Formats: sequence, C-alpha cells, structure tokens
Amino acid sequence: MSGRGRTGSTVVGLMAVSAVSLFAQGQPPVGPPVRRIETASAVSTEQLGSITSVRELPAGRLLVNDGARRRLLLMDTTLATLEVVLDSLTEVENSDGTRPAGLIPYRGDSTLFLDAASFAMLVIDPAGKVARVRSVPRVEDAGRLASPGGAGPGVDANGRIVYRIGARPGPPLVAPPPGVPYFPPDPDSAFVVAIDIETRKIDTLGSIRIPKSASTIRRTADGRFNFYEVINPLPSTDEWAVLSDGVVAFVRGVDYRIDYRHADGSWTSSAKLPFDWQRVTEEDKQRMIDSVKADQRRSQMGSFVSSMIRWVNQYGKPYPAGFTVPEGYRVQNGLSKDWKLPPGMQFPANYIYACGPNETPTMTAAPDPPADRPAGRPGPGGRGEFPGGPSGIPSCIPGPVVVSGGNAPPPPSIRETGVMSASELPDYRPPFASGAVRADADGNLWIRTIPSKPTPGGPVFDIVSHDGQLVDRLQLPPGYALVGFGKGKVVYLSMRDSRGIHLARVRLK
Repeated sequence: MSGRGRTGSTVVGLMAVSAVSLFAQGQPPVGPPVRRIETASAVSTEQLGSITSVRELPAGRLLVNDGARRRLLLMDTTLATLEVVLDSLTEVENSDGTRPAGLIPYRGDSTLFLDAASFAMLVIDPAGKVARVRSVPRVEDAGRLASPGGAGPGVDANGRIVYRIGARPGPPLVAPPPGVPYFPPDPDSAFVVAIDIETRKIDTLGSIRIPKSASTIRRTADGRFNFYEVINPLPSTDEWAVLSDGVVAFVRGVDYRIDYRHADGSWTSSAKLPFDWQRVTEEDKQRMIDSVKADQRRSQMGSFVSSMIRWVNQYGKPYPAGFTVPEGYRVQNGLSKDWKLPPGMQFPANYIYACGPNETPTMTAAPDPPADRPAGRPGPGGRGEFPGGPSGIPSCIPGPVVVSGGNAPPPPSIRETGVMSASELPDYRPPFASGAVRADADGNLWIRTIPSKPTPGGPVFDIVSHDGQLVDRLQLPPGYALVGFGKGKVVYLSMRDSRGIHLARVRLK
C-alpha cells in the first residue's frame, strides 16, 4: 500500500506480507525476520476525523470510534458505513458526548462505550444497537476508564474492567519546617486494577514501572512557587494489556519479558525476549543530554520571541534594548499587517496575514506536494490539506484576540526547563516506549519496539504468542497507525491521503 493509499474499488487482492532481511532493515540479527505489510483487502471511503479504536462484531462488521468528530460508526465487511450508532450532535437522541470516549470489547460480542464527560457507560449489542445505559462504576476514574486509544482498558476473564491508576506519593520521611509546603515527587510506578461493574469492588492486579519524571520548584520574591519541568531523554517503562481470553500481560522493560496474571490469580512468566540491547555509555548519555538541552533552548527561544511580538503589539510597548531574533525563527501566520516585528525582521512574501474587519477568508488551490511528501501531510509553515476541512491556502486567518485597557503584564520571559542528569538515565536503551503494547484478537501481544538503528519505513512490531514466544516481526507502511484487530489474523490500520483519513483492513498470512 502506498503512502497515498487506495480507496474503494481500487483495492485489489488480499493482504500480502513480504519478508525483508534484518540486515537490510537495520534490525537486530535475533529472532524472526521483519515482514512488511504491503496491501489490504478493503479500505473505507467514509470521511473520518480520526480513528481512535475499532471493535469487530460478528459477521465481520465493525464499530469505528471517530474520536475527532465524536461519532461511533457501524461499517460492513467492505468498510462501507451502514449507520451512525452515536453522533456528536446534541439535538439527536444518540449523542456521542462532548469529548472522545473509550470502546471496550465485552462479554458475548457486546461492547462497552464509556463517556467520561457524562459518566455514562453504554452497552452496545452484537448488532451495533445501544442495549443499555448505566453509570460508570467509579466516577473518579472515569477518564482512565474511557481512554480512547492505545492498549486502553480491557475486560478480564471474570468480566471486570481492567485499567491503570497512578500511585499516590507518600508523606515525607522528615517533615518540612513550619510554614514550608511539601511538594511530593512524582511516583515512578502505577497500578493495574480490575473493577467489578456490579459490586464496584476494585482489586489490584499488579504494578508497573512508569517513566521517571521530575520538576524543579523555585520560590519567587513575592512568595509564589514556579514549577519547571525536568526532561527525561531516555524514559524506561513497563506496559500491560489484556489478552483475548482475559489474561492480563505485564511487559517488563528492564529485561524484556512478560508476566502473565491468570484468572485464578496465579502468575507465569516468559523467558527474556530476543532484543539487540544497546549499552549507553556515560559519553552517550552526556551527548544526549546536550542535544536535548540545545533543542529545548531553540524551542524556548522561539516561544519567547512569539510572545514578545504579541506583548509589544497588544500593549503598545517598545522592544527591549538589544532584543534580537535567533537564526531560523519564522514568524507565525495570522498576525495583523500593521504589527511591528523585531528590528531587522520583515514579513515574508507569501505570509498569510490576519483577516481585516469584515474580511472573510477564501481558499486558493494549493500546489501539488513534493514527491518526497505524501499528499495530505502539511508542508513547511503548516499549510496543506487536512481531513474534514477545506483544502488549499487561505487568503487570511482570523486575527488574534487583542486585549486592551488596564495595566500591561510584565514582559515575557524564557521558561526554564531542565534535563535529568546522566546518573539518572538507564545503562541500556529501552526496548519500547509508553503506549507500545496492544493485544490482538487471537491471543498475541503486539509490541512496538524502538529500533537500535535507524529503520526505513513505518514502525516495527514484535508479535509475541500467548505462551511468551516471539513468533513474528511486522512493519507497517510509512504513515500508517495500528488501531485494532479482528479474529483470524485481521489487523485494522488508519491512514491519511489527500481525501482525508481512512480505515484499512489487513489479513495476515
């Protein structure tokens, strides 16, 4: 399948997967070779805002959760839309809610649709009809229960909803002096729990390590507290997923193995999975820290200059003496023609200004994308075609909100950030990142690995069987994302072309 994709009748044949040499792909010379996903058996033509998750129903029909447009669609085996099960329109009876919701496979081919905004949980029957509405079992965890994508919540063999909650920091070992507030450090672990829908009893199934985070807290002269983020350039984590038979799998990042929690509470573990571990030396860590600091500095300077331009023009202030613009800075589109730019800077020839009073933007045809950029992907400056919106280049952009009157705030300042020290970073590159693990409908785990070397093409997944064996490695086409599974080695992918976002069905060999 090409980067532009194919729609409707242009799709021919079933799924084809080609084997690719590990050495040609820059993959570790361990385990099975990487195979590329290349064609699909069906591609949708429905205009979609996004695809956060899908749920395959009997006879191959499909529930598609369009999180951006807040719709739940029912599609047939050709991925043509049969009906809108839930809609974002507030005037209709089957309203989707005010923000993206979660879709959880449940017992007997039924599906749970969780809306965190209304604390509602809809039970959808195998025919795609709303059979029952009830409240979420735990209001304080509604957001986590309704996680719309990724591994997300699942249902274990006992019919309980399995999801993740954060750990709570404990009290300080030594109490701070009187009048000094205590800011606890962020926990480096979380818990995977199961909750019974009927009794609302919650049970802790296990714990996972999460990426280490930190912040710097400084007290200002007027007694306020400022929090500054400390970036972790090499986060190491565990992940989890609920297998198709309800077994909960914990994927450990420190040694790349899987712990399985079964329905009776017993545990089993896999052997360590094959992975090309790359040691990170002290020199490597320092180079990484220096690179992150440089990137952050460029980003901070860009935000600082943009804020300064707005402050000067909105409050009629002069630019500070000696104020200069860093090399490579590009002024954002949508500023008024009469705004003053910093000394030595001018609006570019193709700049898109803010719309004037009573001016309505019009669209002009956008040039064809370069050969090295797929259609539909925005080019430099953020212009291009986007799904669900008009294509082309606008003649103007709605102007920024201008605040007038009252006292002007202090001039902008550069927001500080930090980077963790080399001693806090792991000695080996982690095998996967947060959100990298999914469970398919055939009892396997899909683990999106971090390649040890640059890899051309899309992401590569390790396929691990129910007994903890690495049985396959699959690579998605560039620009495609994994959104769900069906029984019998069926995979659903999202892709974008010049017409918008589409859903593709793939049948693996």
